[in-house]
Amino acid sequence: MIPVLLSIGPLHLYSYGVCIALGVLLSVFLMTRRAVREGFPAPDDVLDISFWTLVWGFAGARFSYIGQNFSYYLAYPLKIVAVWEGGLIVYGGLLAGLLGFYLTARKKKIPFWKMLDFIVPYTALSQAFGRIGCFLNGCCFGKECGFPWAVRFPDMAYAVHPAQLYEAAFDLFLFVFLLSKRKSARFEGQIALLYFAFYGFGRYMIEFFREPNLVWLGLSSGQWTSILAVTAAFGFFMFRQHQTRRKKGR
Repeated sequence: MIPVLLSIGPLHLYSYGVCIALGVLLSVFLMTRRAVREGFPAPDDVLDISFWTLVWGFAGARFSYIGQNFSYYLAYPLKIVAVWEGGLIVYGGLLAGLLGFYLTARKKKIPFWKMLDFIVPYTALSQAFGRIGCFLNGCCFGKECGFPWAVRFPDMAYAVHPAQLYEAAFDLFLFVFLLSKRKSARFEGQIALLYFAFYGFGRYMIEFFREPNLVWLGLSSGQWTSILAVTAAFGFFMFRQHQTRRKKGR
């Protein structure tokens, strides 16, 4: 656990923020290079859409966390802006980021599904860096664990699953997997929907190793959201596949 990488007087460089920044910068760099190489989208469009998707996604992730811990932030309102301490909910960020992405793509008249296919692998890459930041920050930790790779954070009496690193590894795998599928995709939107389906399934499984905040009917809030994500992705997948077949049949 290394929440602060460097301190100079009252200024602190937080590992959580650094990891998120590195993930975003690397993703934008790789997307821009790919855009130049493949001719879609325009490099300027990559920057614009990435910026607004990030702004919307960050706000959604933060406000989702605040809503889940409303009583705490009601007692300590100044902590609302303390994002360097952690406190982002992925699904809130994905939904809000998707809305920001849609509005920006529509304004710039960029094909929604085609652009979404382009950007989602790098979303997984950015998430991997964010989870490494969670590990260094000591948040989003797992349940008690006796395995050799278990970790013990300060002020904890027992070792726990490094659930943050489990998800980081899964996100990296998902990034590579989605990129490998981009040339064999049969319809626009397939890569994006594979992301939501596979991420939802992976997150559902990893939740078994995490310390849940809210539990209903034996499943955590993250698992219920994952079920909704997988179900929606499967439904849209079948719909888009059917649309494509109808167009080819004409």
